[in-house]
Formats: sequence, structure tokens, C-alpha cells
Amino acid sequence: MIKSKNLFLIALFIITAFISTSESLTKLCFGLALFIYAMSVLEQSFSLMAGGILENFLKKATKKDYKSFLFGFISTTVMQSSGLVSVLAISFLSAGLISLMAGICIIYGTNLASATSAWIVGLIGLKMDIAHFSMPIFIFGAVLALFKDEKTKGAGLFIAGVALFFLAIAYMKDGFLNFKSTIELSKYALSGVLGIIVYALIGVFITALLQSSHASITLALTALASSQITYENAVSITIGANLGSTITAIIGSLKVNNEAKKLTITHIIFNLTTAVLTILLFNVFLKAVDISADLFGISQDDNILKLAIFQSYFNIFGVLLFYPTRRFMKIFLDRSFTKLNKKVKKTQKIYTAIYLNDEALKFSKSAKEVLIKEHIHLFNNVISIITKSISISSKDITGELSDEEVIAKRDKPMQIDFDELYNERFKNLYSQIIDFSIKASAIDKGEENKFFMDIRRSALIFAEILKDMRNAQPNFCRYMLSQNEFIKKEYNFLRLNLLKSIRIIKQIPESENFETMQKLLTELKLIMQNYNIIEWRDIDTLLYESKISSSMATSLMNDTFLVHSIVKNFIQIVKIAFTHYQERENKTKNLKA
Repeated sequence: MIKSKNLFLIALFIITAFISTSESLTKLCFGLALFIYAMSVLEQSFSLMAGGILENFLKKATKKDYKSFLFGFISTTVMQSSGLVSVLAISFLSAGLISLMAGICIIYGTNLASATSAWIVGLIGLKMDIAHFSMPIFIFGAVLALFKDEKTKGAGLFIAGVALFFLAIAYMKDGFLNFKSTIELSKYALSGVLGIIVYALIGVFITALLQSSHASITLALTALASSQITYENAVSITIGANLGSTITAIIGSLKVNNEAKKLTITHIIFNLTTAVLTILLFNVFLKAVDISADLFGISQDDNILKLAIFQSYFNIFGVLLFYPTRRFMKIFLDRSFTKLNKKVKKTQKIYTAIYLNDEALKFSKSAKEVLIKEHIHLFNNVISIITKSISISSKDITGELSDEEVIAKRDKPMQIDFDELYNERFKNLYSQIIDFSIKASAIDKGEENKFFMDIRRSALIFAEILKDMRNAQPNFCRYMLSQNEFIKKEYNFLRLNLLKSIRIIKQIPESENFETMQKLLTELKLIMQNYNIIEWRDIDTLLYESKISSSMATSLMNDTFLVHSIVKNFIQIVKIAFTHYQERENKTKNLKA
């Protein structure tokens, strides 16, 4: 049976062979492929040149709605990549570094700025013959890209990307011009409502196929420049391209968390609503473009710049519709996902990662932030399994009863399937954290690499804790029902110390200062020392006085050792968190100094 990958390669080979039969088609498709590659190179260049700067600036520039909007608009205008800015916003929102409102405003800003690419293509790419200079510019950029220094390499990729960008436009334009000698595409022009719908659907299809609305709009501009399509049909393709970008957004959101999905829905609602209303007001928009062209001194025959005006008005119209109602959008998204989460929780048995997503991996800061949150998620699940294993409710941990009162109250064993709890609440989530931290380590070889390694180490320690608890859990249930008050008392003592440890450990993620964390660590060490004091002496005494049997003594010795090991491992995890907390505090002090 032929695999899907092999089928794709065979189909690609056949399509390439077909394209090569026509010089015009070859030039057009080469130009299109080169354009998409150029956009990818430009995104990569900005990641290298301004990645860290952009990340730090994003956190500072999103405290107010208008600042978030301006960040989206300016950064997209400068970088000519709404994709990179959107990815940055999604990554930081997923990690909780920016608010949902800030993310919504950034998306609105990027949508408005996406019109600038139509002006660049219209004013420079098609009006000026700069393709002649593209090759030497590309050579210069390619040489710079060979340098190891990230900033120099990024600058080189940027220069090379710009050269490829305009070279691609030239090839697309030539491809359409050569088409005239064989196929006159303008013969297939459609007018009226049918033309709007058909060519809008063509725009949707091209964008979905190429995964780039920029490429679709550039294709429409070059076809219009070559008189292969009419102005009205080019406008319809532009509407379709904006609508088609929602398909790209949907595909991109399949592996992200709920917060990132909210931004995807924002993008979809923005473009879908704006596109539908623009189609309904099609003639009004065309009239507005004609009036604007006269005001700006643009000829009525200059359909290229008129299309750029239309694209600008399309996005301005969308922003005017949605920016004033941004708070209602946030309320709608929050409420919708709250209802969805409740339904998922009712049907979901296997716990999976809440915060980890591929978008967060694109920046070390967002990767670190989501790992911290997911690690706390795993930690809470581990605590939940342990509390059930010693027949204590999770509510007891945060309740007002003292440790002794909780143990006295919970004197009946909980009937649990430890393996089922392990598979549901730990195994899958643990694997996802390990996998994500390995990927993050491979991407970031710098100062955050130690953190990613420590996350893996603490996850492995959690696995060891549960392994010890699994071995001890049956005896906790067994001896809670024992008629022997002495063995029952000893196991309640173990439960008591575990409860104390859990209550202390639960405070660690909420610790906000060095002194608090240090105090909690000291308390944990004292509990562990208690095991060393009573561990063997009391057991020997009970056995000698025949208060417990030899089998009870063996079980008690083994389980005391296991509980001691659990607390010891918890201390190891606290020490790891403690180390990184100290490093963060030192960095903060150095920055302030």
C-alpha cells in the first residue's frame, strides 16, 4: 500500500512535469514559489535580528489596548510579516505573558498593517524595474548570511529576502505577460454578483492552497498589471484572500491551547464579518476607492494602486467595526470557552497538557513560561494521587482543620485504583512535558537550557515519588482497618507526616519571596529528620514488646523508608525550584542596579 507521503511526492512530480511544459506557467509558478520562500526568509531574518528585543518590547508595549494595537500595526508594517507578529502574540498569550485583550488588539493591528504590502508591491514592485538589481543585492545578503553572528546573519537574510521578494514579483509579472500569447485569462472575466462570488472563492482557494494571503494578493496585483484579469475581479480575489487567511489560521490553531485558539477565532470573526459586509457593500467600496484616487491624484486607469487603496479600506473598515467592541469580543470568547471547557471536563478521563503548544516553542521565554505552568499542573496531579493514596481528600489540604483533625476525620480507606489514577493523571502529561522540554533544549542552547534540563529532572523525580507511593499505598489501606491499634497508630503517623509535607509543598508555587521559600524548605527538612529519629527505634520496641507482628514490622519499616524517600524527593524538587528562583532574583537585582 502506497503511503500518503509517497502519493504526495508522486503528485508533486507530475504537477512539476506538467508546469515545465509551458515557459509562461514555469515562470509564474517559480515566481510564486520564490515569493513564498522570500516571506519565509524575511520572517527568519527578523527572528534573528530582533527576536529578543521584540519579545521584551512586546511585554512592555501591551499594558494598554492602544499600545497593543500600535505594536501589531508598526511591527507588521516594518517587518512585512503578519505571520511572525501573530505567532509572537499567540506564543506569549499561550504562556500567559500577555493578556487576551492585548492579543486581540495586536491581531487587529496586524490586520490593518497587512494592507501595506499591497502598496509596496504596487508602488515599487510593479511600478519600478528593480528586479535588475535584485541579483547583486541577493549575493550581498547571502554572503552576510554566512556569518555566525546572529545579528549579521539576520541582516544578511533580510537583504537576501528583500531581493528575492522583488525578483519573485518580476517573474510572476513576466509569467502573466507571456500567458497573453497562449491564453487570454481576461476572456473569463465575470461581472456582477456572480463575478464577485466566483472570484472571491478563487481567492479563498488560492490562499488555502498557498497558505499565504500576501501571495494571493500579490498574484492578483501582478495579474492585474498584465491585464489578465479585470479590476473588479482582482478586488474580489483580494476579498477572498482575506477570507482564505482564516483557513490558514484554523490549520495553525490545531496544536495550540485554548488561549491561542481564542486569538484564532478573533482573526476568523474579523475577516469573515468584514468580507461578508464588503461583498454586500461592494459598489459602495468601489465608489469610495474612485473618490479617494481623485483626491490622491491617482489616475482612474491605475488599477494597481486602486486595488491597494481597496485593500486599505477593507482593513480600516474591519478595524472600525471591531476595535471599539474589543471588550465584547473578549467577554464572548471567555464565556464560549468556559462552557466548552466544562463539557470537555465531563467527558475527558486522560489528563493532557493544558499550556504546552508548538507556538510557544518558537521563543525561549514563552517555552519556559508554559513549562513552568505545565509543571505546576503535573505537580498538582501528583499531590492529588498521593492524597487519595493515603485516604485524604484534596479539600482537606486547603481546609481549616489541623493536621491531626484531618487524620482523625479520614479514618476509613478510600477505594482507589492507583494504576488507573497514574495512567489518567500522570503518565500522558509526564510524557508531554519530557517531550516538550527536549524540543525546547534543542532549540535554545543558551542560558535557558539548564532550566529545561531541570524540568525534565524534576518530572523524573515525580515519577519516582509515585513509584514509591504505589508500593506503600496498599498497606495504608490495609492497616487503617486493622484491629491492632499500635500498627494503626504508626501508619496514621506516616499519613500525618505526609499530610504536613503536602501542605508545605503546596505553598511552594505560591511563594513570592526568598525568605518564605527558605522557611518552607527548612520545615520539610525537619519532617524528614523526624523519620530518622523514630524510624527504627520505635519499630524495634513494638516488635520486642510483641505489640506488632514481624510481618507488620517489615511492612512498617519498608513503608517508613518509602515515605522518607517521598519527602526527600519532594525536597529535591523544592531545591531545584529554589535554585531557579535565586537566579531570577539575582537577574532582577542586576537589572535594577
